[in-house]
Amino acid sequence: MPKAMSITTIRKTFPDEWVMAQVTDVDDDDVPTAGVVLTHTPDEDTIFDAVKLHLTKYPNARLYTFFTGDIVPEGVNLAFPFG
Repeated sequence: MPKAMSITTIRKTFPDEWVMAQVTDVDDDDVPTAGVVLTHTPDEDTIFDAVKLHLTKYPNARLYTFFTGDIVPEGVNLAFPFG
């Protein structure tokens, strides 16, 4: 299994890409601080397809999906888990 990395390291390693990571550590507010990168891509549709597929296979997985760029480009959709 790939090694867990801090979210900061993931952002530096995969610039301007979408990342899906399995959460391995959180801070006191339950915000992910580290994870294992499961996939990364510059394409938004590809990452969300990967999330759906992964959650079909592993419905209890704790995933953190995020864009590593400084800003979210115009036309990009964001998904936030609620509940």
